[in-house]
Amino acid sequence: MMVLLLLAALVPQQVLIATSRGQASIPVTNEAGAAAVAAVLLAQPLGLTVSLDGGGSAARVTLDDRVFEFDVGSPFFRYDGAAYPLVGAPYVARDTLFLPLHWLTGHVPRLLANRYRWNPGLSRLDEQPAPAVTTRAVAAPPPPTAVAAPHTAVAIPPVAVPAAPNPVTGLRLAHTIVVDPGHGGIDPGNPGLHFPGGLTEKDITLGVGKLLRAELLRRGLNVVLTRSTDTLIDLANRPTFCRADCDLFVSIHVNSMPAGRRQTSVNGVETYFLSDAKTEDQKRVAQMENDALRFETSPVVDGPLGFILRDLQLNEYLRESARLAELVQGKVARIHPGEDRGVQQGPFLVLAAARRPSILVETGFATNPSDGAFLASATGQHKIATAIADGIVAYLLEFERKIAVGGGGGGQAR
Repeated sequence: MMVLLLLAALVPQQVLIATSRGQASIPVTNEAGAAAVAAVLLAQPLGLTVSLDGGGSAARVTLDDRVFEFDVGSPFFRYDGAAYPLVGAPYVARDTLFLPLHWLTGHVPRLLANRYRWNPGLSRLDEQPAPAVTTRAVAAPPPPTAVAAPHTAVAIPPVAVPAAPNPVTGLRLAHTIVVDPGHGGIDPGNPGLHFPGGLTEKDITLGVGKLLRAELLRRGLNVVLTRSTDTLIDLANRPTFCRADCDLFVSIHVNSMPAGRRQTSVNGVETYFLSDAKTEDQKRVAQMENDALRFETSPVVDGPLGFILRDLQLNEYLRESARLAELVQGKVARIHPGEDRGVQQGPFLVLAAARRPSILVETGFATNPSDGAFLASATGQHKIATAIADGIVAYLLEFERKIAVGGGGGGQAR
């Protein structure tokens, strides 16, 4: 209940749209479980048009002569030949199409960056004025042996001015984070030896994942959850959420020890990135998390080992993933009651194929009494989510400094 109340408090009750057509305040509804807005209310301020076809199962939305295609009830949309994930799905109620708020406030400003800008602090979508190239005149320096002409002027090319830093994070660019709560549905994860009330790993990861989403949204970042309910998503499909419209992929899990003398004594947090396992413990954790394959109906082509090895060769973000893991591990270890088990590496299916820096956080051991109580508590989950968010922001600040020094641009940590 605390998670739901926190999320409800962070979702605006209305959004303000300011364009050349005027201003409009659009109410936000959560009747279907995720924030959404009525498409008909966007027609006047944005000039948006909607057509429903396929018996109401598909919607075609046109904005600024750009076409967005939605499948009603599906948390995705298609734009310019690519598919993008959504937090929530479009739906029809009372003969009205409702579009996920995430599309309006996250994807529209990102895909139509030259036209719209979202201000999360004001819950406001602004139409950007058409860019104008301006010059400024300065007096030309005089030659060494002559007096400068009184009205000589030269044209100075316009200099790109970076966006004002976010007052909460200091970040200047837009970033999208995919948060992946591990397991779900028929896959409970580990049974939670020291979790109360029949809780399992899938419950803890979903709680932490939702709190992490809320914390990142509070800091002005865009966030996509791979699952927001108790559903199973295939391991190989989870990284596909983090392709074109994504900067980082963060998977949340809970560790456990097999029966034996060390089962209840081992505790603490560790953060993994995708690579070959070097120790027996690393192999154990990777095998435990990859074991979710047995719940899936779509086996990985060529088997899991071939899939991982192929993507290890293609993945160009291993060094960046290691750095992200280091920063997140450092933040979480400071607030965790257990041991700082450091940054680890392993062949995790859930990290393979994510074409961005990606990590897996083992937030503690369900087989340890102290860790179990911490992970099952609202305070513990909130502390973990806040610490992971701290590490993510620290990484993104480093990334923005790198591209500023290197003269790069864009909003994705590539």
